[in-house]
Amino acid sequence: MAGPSRILVPVDLKDGSRSVVDYALQLARPFGATVDVIHAWEPPQYVAPDLLVASPGWDATSLEGMARDTAGKELETLLRSVDGTAPVALSHRVVIGEAGNVVLEEAERGKYDLIVMGTHQRKGLTRMLLGSVAQKVVGRAACPVLTLHVTTD
Repeated sequence: MAGPSRILVPVDLKDGSRSVVDYALQLARPFGATVDVIHAWEPPQYVAPDLLVASPGWDATSLEGMARDTAGKELETLLRSVDGTAPVALSHRVVIGEAGNVVLEEAERGKYDLIVMGTHQRKGLTRMLLGSVAQKVVGRAACPVLTLHVTTD
C-alpha cells in the first residue's frame, strides 16, 4: 500500500487546530504529499446568509461574506504558526456548509487519500446536541480517516 499523496485537513479554528495541522504536515513530508486545510462555516439556521451587516464607516457586506473573510484571516494566521521546517505543498480555503457534509464532499471531489482531523471527545448532552463531525466523517468517508484527540480550554 502506497503512502498518501493528498491529505485533507478540516479544522474548526479552535484550540487544537494547530496540532492537527502540524501532525498532518509531519505525516505528509516523507511521502511528498500535498496538504489542503479547510474550514467549514455553517450559516445560522434562522438568519439568511445574504443578510447585510453594516457598521458606521464600513461598507455593507453579507453575513456570509463577513464570516468567510473572518474565517479566512483566522485560517491564514493558523497556517503562519505551523512548523515550516521542511516544505510541504499547503493550501487552504473556507467552505460554506454543514461541516460533516462539507468534509465528505471535499474528500470525494478532491480524491484525497487521507483525512486528518481532530475530535473533541464530547459526551452526553453536548454530543447529542452538537453531533460529532468526526464520527460522521469516519462512518461515511471513502478514504481512511485519522482522528486526533484534541483538548480545548
